Amino acid sequence: MGGDQGTELDAVGEQAVQAELSRLLESASFRTSKRSREFLQYIVDHTINGPSGTLKERSIGVELFQLPHDFDAGQHTIVRVTANEVRKRLAQYYLAENGNHHLVRIDLSPGSYRAGFRWETQAAATDAPGPDSEVPLLPVAAPASPSPEPRPLQNRITLPRLLWIVALVTVVGGLSWWRWGGVQPISAGSGAAAVTGAAPVTLSAGDDLRMIVGAVNPYMDRSGRTWWPDRFFSGGSVLVRPSERVVRTLDPDIYRHLRQGDFRYAIPLKPGSYELRLHFAETGLADFISAESSGEGQRVFHVSANGKRLLDFFDVVADANGANTADERVFRNVSPADDGFLHLTFSPVRGTAILSGIEVLPVIAGKVRPIRIRGGWTASWKNSAGQEWQADSYFLGGNALVRPTNPAQDGNSTAPDIGLYASERWGHFSYALPVADGKYRVTLKFCEGHYGKRNSGVGGVGSRLFDVYCNGVALMRNFDILKEAGGEGRPIDRSFSGIRPNAQGKILLSFVPVVGMACVNGIEITEDTK
Repeated sequence: MGGDQGTELDAVGEQAVQAELSRLLESASFRTSKRSREFLQYIVDHTINGPSGTLKERSIGVELFQLPHDFDAGQHTIVRVTANEVRKRLAQYYLAENGNHHLVRIDLSPGSYRAGFRWETQAAATDAPGPDSEVPLLPVAAPASPSPEPRPLQNRITLPRLLWIVALVTVVGGLSWWRWGGVQPISAGSGAAAVTGAAPVTLSAGDDLRMIVGAVNPYMDRSGRTWWPDRFFSGGSVLVRPSERVVRTLDPDIYRHLRQGDFRYAIPLKPGSYELRLHFAETGLADFISAESSGEGQRVFHVSANGKRLLDFFDVVADANGANTADERVFRNVSPADDGFLHLTFSPVRGTAILSGIEVLPVIAGKVRPIRIRGGWTASWKNSAGQEWQADSYFLGGNALVRPTNPAQDGNSTAPDIGLYASERWGHFSYALPVADGKYRVTLKFCEGHYGKRNSGVGGVGSRLFDVYCNGVALMRNFDILKEAGGEGRPIDRSFSGIRPNAQGKILLSFVPVVGMACVNGIEITEDTK
């Protein structure tokens, strides 16, 4: 360092830093965020050229973000927020690189606004694992210019020791995966070719396969179902956005991981018929699109299974009707190819293809699984027939309510499963329920537990009226639970046959208040066999 000047780099060193900066700014981790790109460019330029005193929260706020000179840092946190976002994006970028050699890596230490330059030696590059290895290269402190010998760091872990540590962690992780997954461990870098030579990992009768794309640890969702880490892939890179808010799901962590690029999956399966569910969410668009745009058309790709096109020119934002929205597509009659594998191909048309989750569910040939949702409930639940109702899912808007006293208990009900009516979703809300192509029977379950004697005599007939629409067509107008059921606490069903999904593969149910608030206790969707 030289006084108040920036980091001293010779011409070769500065050229290397600028080349690495260009790669970062054009990477998938940064190109969707104009603010993060500008921030990283600013701090790198000022770190190199100085004076160093300009890299303070106030000076960055004034010069880069055009805040007034006397701005209140407690109220205007954009500098700190953006710095944290840049740190996450840097970590995502280098994680997705899977240990590939970089002459210099750029980082931003916590609590600092000065860019750090970590130089990798030629020796480390020579000894480093290949691009398919999960062992990252060890960054070392930046010298004044690139040098064959790194500066010594106190308590620095040497590369051999790091390799031993990673090897031990890999072995332990592999044993855990074998124990809990019941399948042969496959390296996270393994592609279809590596899987093809192995004995097929097959599902026992009734077993489900669920994977979070890009994840390295198992995950249990709100309905108690286990999702395994990513495997069976080739190509693409992983991106994780841990802070993104994702709607229409109680399990946003599934959609905070994604694989992007041009990639494939080869999933070993037993012969038979399966239901395939693919999960998507377009995240990270907030800083990329204008207030007048939804982000549609920014990413378009094809999806195929065993060479057959499943999705043509697929746009996640358009399909989900918004960014940061969980989107699920369902396909029936899926089977492994002659080689015993389900081959999924994701091919970019514009931008990169993306995927967040895969479900492969055994079914009777020609059939699909029913959907049963318990409104307002945050865990799975089984009725007296052993049918599982999953936690409240696929909703947007409204509020969840769990009552301490079940309104149906004293309602002279003969329904065998009155437990369903202890919770509900209420307000102005919708459900986007993903189904395969076909005809369905939709059953909505209600029980009035508010407008009656339990609520100190408030209400009565006409106190709650609402409309229900399916894919834009009215199913019920001015529906009054109290009136139609013949009293408070009396469960009532309304069923509708011949329902087909919309062009996005959804049965979209909208509950619109007229007087008071709309509500629903349960939703059941089964195939219409008539």
